[in-house]
Amino acid sequence: MTVLTGENIGIKFGERWLYQHVNFELRDQRVLAVIGDNGVGKTTLIRSILGQQKLTTGQLTWTQPKPTVRYVPQERPDAQDFPLRIAEFVGLSFDQGMRPWRTQKENTQLQHILNDTNLAQMANRRIDRASGGERQRAYLAQALLVNPGVLILDEATANLDNIAKYELMDVVRHYRDHHQLSIIMISHDLEIIQEYADDYLLLKPQGSEFGLVKDLDITQLEAGNQDHA
Repeated sequence: MTVLTGENIGIKFGERWLYQHVNFELRDQRVLAVIGDNGVGKTTLIRSILGQQKLTTGQLTWTQPKPTVRYVPQERPDAQDFPLRIAEFVGLSFDQGMRPWRTQKENTQLQHILNDTNLAQMANRRIDRASGGERQRAYLAQALLVNPGVLILDEATANLDNIAKYELMDVVRHYRDHHQLSIIMISHDLEIIQEYADDYLLLKPQGSEFGLVKDLDITQLEAGNQDHA
């Protein structure tokens, strides 16, 4: 089943087109990797999907009812501004209104997500004292707490060491496999793309290329990465 379709998308700033004629599908319980050179407009496309940027041409069509969408950034500087414990930080995703407490159902969901993201053993650790990998899993847990249908990862592994990035993506894959979750992932990491993504959308100034990751010509991306090294 298709969750989101992009048809003939174009985004223009002033007289400059970032790209035109972009077409893709996000399919149910699959990982779509959005790739391309720096500055090509990957984050701008994500902003359009999140409703924060208007398209110049084309349209984005969601399945109905539209799923809940949650976004995980590369870093959250605000996470270190307050000495919250990891469990408290993750729990901020609940809208408690005027209630200063969580319901039993919310506590159960929180514990479930802490278990799924391998944070249960460190739930009482202050997030400003957590490692980069632990903080990134806390950002992920906060996004998953409300049981989204679509998860967007924006360079979520970029600042992590080799062990931590695979730990994070293993958590994402495990959750995807056991829940109704589709994932859009911006990444420059070719190993992560090949290991965890199902489909790819390669953005270029001239347009786009969409297909299965197993059919992706990785040599052209390796050359592009070397050019930007």
